[in-house]
Amino acid sequence: MIPALAFVPPGCVIESFEELCDGQIVPPEAQCILDYFEDTWIGRPSTRRQRKPPQFAINIWNCYEVALQGASKTNNAVEGWHYAFEHQVSANHPNIWKFIDCLKREQSLHELQIEQLLSGQTDKKKKYRDAALRLQKVVEKFDDTNILDYLRAVAHNITIELHKSHCITIIFYPYKLFFINKNVCYKTAQFYIPITE
Repeated sequence: MIPALAFVPPGCVIESFEELCDGQIVPPEAQCILDYFEDTWIGRPSTRRQRKPPQFAINIWNCYEVALQGASKTNNAVEGWHYAFEHQVSANHPNIWKFIDCLKREQSLHELQIEQLLSGQTDKKKKYRDAALRLQKVVEKFDDTNILDYLRAVAHNITIELHKSHCITIIFYPYKLFFINKNVCYKTAQFYIPITE
């Protein structure tokens, strides 16, 4: 439920993190993960109930407003375009004429996509569109929900991928929070996470 904190309003993140820690939801074995998260993303408590500044400010990684608007939380579309264009050019240093031809083809493709969007077709896959709508509905209910129930609901809508190599990636928009290799102790940031079946 730690990655779900990205979908809490920025002003409520610290309070929500503290409630998550006090709620005894995270097992004691995962205390190193909480410590890492607090140091890096929240900021450690210091004197007089203030916190040291985190390594990454909350407004940098928080996705609450983006989720409310139903906007994209990643730059995958840009990376996808770059990958496709690079393969279309298929040269590290093309001459100017080849580059211009590729730009013309790209322009034609975008004009076609604009026409498809105007005709009512969507550019997103249905499963991604549905997931974004589910997350948006959960985020809209923030004020009406207990914080732990809210974090649990958001956590159900965050992507967790299991790769063929038995590695688990927990995606925490816009950053990957941690990467765990099954059945070994894998050094992640400044701590070791023992993984058991």
